[in-house]
Amino acid sequence: MRFSFFLCLANCLVIANASWQCFNVHPSHAVSNSDSIAELFHVTAGECLNYCISQAAQKGDGCVSVVFHRKFSTCQLYGHDGSHNGAEVVYLEDHDFYIRSSWDGQCQDKIAPSRGYKQDIQKLQSPQFATLPQSPAIANLPKFENSDFPKDPNPQSIRENVRKAPTHFENEILQEIERQQMEDEFEMEYMTTTQAPKKKTHPDIVTTFRNPAHGYKCQRDETLSYFLVYGSRLSTKMLPQRLNGVDQSSCLMYCSQNINAIGQNIPCYSLNYEPTNEICEMYGKQERNESDSAVLAIDDEHTFGDKFCIKTKNHCDAETLYSVHLYKKLTKNIIGKVPGLDSQIQCLKECIENRECKAVTYKKRMCVLHSISPTEDETLLQDGNGKTVVIVNGCHVSNRVETENTKSVDDNKESESEWQEWSLCQYGVKGRKMRVRQRECDDCEENMQVEEC
Repeated sequence: MRFSFFLCLANCLVIANASWQCFNVHPSHAVSNSDSIAELFHVTAGECLNYCISQAAQKGDGCVSVVFHRKFSTCQLYGHDGSHNGAEVVYLEDHDFYIRSSWDGQCQDKIAPSRGYKQDIQKLQSPQFATLPQSPAIANLPKFENSDFPKDPNPQSIRENVRKAPTHFENEILQEIERQQMEDEFEMEYMTTTQAPKKKTHPDIVTTFRNPAHGYKCQRDETLSYFLVYGSRLSTKMLPQRLNGVDQSSCLMYCSQNINAIGQNIPCYSLNYEPTNEICEMYGKQERNESDSAVLAIDDEHTFGDKFCIKTKNHCDAETLYSVHLYKKLTKNIIGKVPGLDSQIQCLKECIENRECKAVTYKKRMCVLHSISPTEDETLLQDGNGKTVVIVNGCHVSNRVETENTKSVDDNKESESEWQEWSLCQYGVKGRKMRVRQRECDDCEENMQVEEC
C-alpha cells in the first residue's frame, strides 16, 4: 500500500513536470476577440495544461494555448497562439496565458486532432510575445525522465526521489491525492463555447459585453439609454458608489442624474443592481479593452446596467431600457438582415428606425431584425453561441404611441424649460417613497426635482 502511494505521487510529479515543460506562461494576460475550442470549470492550471496536451485532440481540435482564470479556477483552450483571425493577447488581471512551446516527447499530442490546428504549428514563433514577461523558472521542481522508472522500480529509490521535492510542493500533491480519493466519482466539467453557460448561484463563468457608445452624459441630439443584462454583474476592483434600500428604477434614476446618495455629482457609467437586497452600485469610468468590452461575471442574483447614448430618426424616451440576452438567438419572424455592422449599437439603431422591429439578433458584422420579442414569449429564445446576443427594442412602445398620436407636432412639443409631470411615487429610498420630475434645459441650474410623497 505504501509503495502504491509513492508510485502514484511520483506519477503526479511526472505529469506536472511534463505540463510545465510544454508551455511558456505569461502572467496577467488573456486572449481577446476569439472563440475557445473548450472551457473547463473547477480545475487547477495543471489540469488545464494536461487536458490541452492529452485530451483536447481527442475531441477533434488541436490545442495551442490556454488562458487560466486564477480567481474562478476556470480555463479556456484555444487552437491558436492568440493572433489568429483578429484575436489578440491583452493585459488582464487574475488571468495567466499559457502557450505551447513544444510538441515533442511528452509534449506530443496523444492522437492527431481530426480537425487539425487553426494555425500552422511550425510557424507559431510569433514576435508579438517579445514584450510579454517571460516564463518564470519553476525552482526545485524534480525531473523524472523515463529512465528514472525501470520496469521493476525500486521502492527505496522512488522514496529518495520524492524526498528531493520541496516540502510545499509535496504537501500540495498529497492534498490533491487525498481530495481525489475522497471523491468516489470525479469528473471534470467540460463545455464547448457553442453552448450557453449554465445558471449558477455563485459565478464561475466570466464573459464580456461590448458597448462602443459607453459614456455618462449625452449630447442634446442623443438619447440616454441603458443595456440591461440580467443574470450578470460587472466584475471589477473599482470601488462603487453604493445605495441601499432602493428599487431598480431609483438606481437607474440616480445613475442617469449622475448623483450619489447625498446628492453629490458623480459620473455614472454603469451599475450593478441586486434586487433581493435592494442594493445599487454605481461605477465611474472603467479601463476597458480595445474593443470597449466590460468584463462580466455570470451571477443570477444581479442585473448589470450599461449606459449609452444613441441618435436615431425616431423618438425614444429618455432612459429607455434595452434588455440583453447573452448567448441567445431568434430564428422566427425575420423582417430584415443588415450585414457589415461593427457593433450592436448600429444594429439596434436599424431596429429602432424600423417600425415593425421588436428585437434583434446580433453577431459580429451581422444584424438580423425580428418582428417578435422574447418579452412577449421567452420560448422564442434559442441557444446561440459565444458571440450571439439578442437585444429587445425598448423603444418600440414609444414608436407606437408616437404613430397613433393624432395631435399635431406643435401640440406635442414642450418648451425646453417646461417641467414634465410628476412621476408616480415609485422611487423608494431607505423605506421612503419619493417622486421626481425633470426638464430639458441646458441653461438652467437644475433639471430634476425630488420630493417626498
